[in-house]
Amino acid sequence: MPPERPDPSVPVHRAGARRCSRRSWLVAAAASVVQRGVMADDEQPVIVTQAVPGAQIEMQFTPGFGDAQRERARQWVVSSAQAVSGYFGRFPVPQLELLLQGSDGSGVVSGATFGEPSLHMRVRLGRDTTAAQYHDDWVLVHEMVHLAVPRVPRAQRWLHEGIATYVESLARARAGLIDAAQVWRGWTRQMPLGQPGPGDAGLDHTPTWGRVYWGGAMFCLLADVRTRQSGTAVHGLQQGLQGVLQAGGDYRVAWPAQRILATADAAVGSTTLTDLYRDMKDSASTIDLATLWRELGVEGEQLRDDAPLAAVRRAILA
Repeated sequence: MPPERPDPSVPVHRAGARRCSRRSWLVAAAASVVQRGVMADDEQPVIVTQAVPGAQIEMQFTPGFGDAQRERARQWVVSSAQAVSGYFGRFPVPQLELLLQGSDGSGVVSGATFGEPSLHMRVRLGRDTTAAQYHDDWVLVHEMVHLAVPRVPRAQRWLHEGIATYVESLARARAGLIDAAQVWRGWTRQMPLGQPGPGDAGLDHTPTWGRVYWGGAMFCLLADVRTRQSGTAVHGLQQGLQGVLQAGGDYRVAWPAQRILATADAAVGSTTLTDLYRDMKDSASTIDLATLWRELGVEGEQLRDDAPLAAVRRAILA
């Protein structure tokens, strides 16, 4: 999930899609090495094609990765793709070019997804990242979730980032990469960062880091809980988002936010998402999270099964 920042009220901006070829990263990286002389085996860019459920991922490694380093990264890509596929029923898009830009050191540094000139993703990471560090990473799953949602206007960027922030934790938990207690513990700590502050004008008009990521995630949590309350506990945001994907809505296309929400609602026979968007888009809505956690049975390190909405809480991670 997105790292905490000291001031969640700081405006956040995400760079637009680069309009150059994705392979230009590899070409430029190789050219810089050629200028120094003949390339050794580990100084050449390497492309690895990997099949995942319903799709193929072309991993493009910049120079400098050794065989063992590439293999650890490949396994991480596969486990991340499987986690996302498990949540959505399949990998969101049939083909993905994934640029793995290595550097000295270890750890996954950042990721970004681009829709132009064609769909591709870039992740910056240390070549010495360990298997344990890859296991604990959330960045790649977060970026892969973006693939399952159509691009939206800038004013609704919170919806895209909110879905990615919310679903990333669920997908990783369902895949066994983290446990349920970690998910709820993380949310109780970080969801408050998404509450409106002074001068807030609603989610569509307050592009601060806290509102974009955690305000969006809070919207998703509320939508998930209310959808399951109004129908059956087994039908929630997951089934709504699967409906968007089945209707042709993924990152290769651009939809208005209203169409995304209406399509998700239709998939579960509800109007919850549309109604919630109407209530939160233009006004500062403070959510009573303390009551929500109590009703869901989230109390510190404990998950209580005698809480009023315990069945909903369990269904969200089922």
